[in-house]
Amino acid sequence: MASTLINLYRDKSNGKLGGVCAGIARKAGVEPWLVRVLAITGLVFASFLTLVLYIAAWLLLDDLPAGTRQSPPPEHVKAAGWQSGLSPREALERLEGRLARLNERVAGMERLLTSREFRLRREFNHLREDK
Repeated sequence: MASTLINLYRDKSNGKLGGVCAGIARKAGVEPWLVRVLAITGLVFASFLTLVLYIAAWLLLDDLPAGTRQSPPPEHVKAAGWQSGLSPREALERLEGRLARLNERVAGMERLLTSREFRLRREFNHLREDK
């Protein structure tokens, strides 16, 4: 069938209706909710065409083979949170830790930029450039 040529399958395990949006999301490497929002938007603005394409995909695409390994989620905040199996509290603590480390780095840069040593080095560099 055509789905074996392009490796696009219906992903019923992550799907809500027929697994079409989840399969497209899996192939595109995005989250299924994003494809669902686009499909619903298409349904609102181009209802007949979107409905026909969804039904055609539902009928023509094969189910995701049982032994197929799940692709890793895209790297962004959601992938680091609930998709990796963390509870909301754990995800928040992880983000707070990252924010604290970033804050320490920014504070270190501020200390450097406001130090006498930095101003002295900048003056020496200006002297070298003037020659």
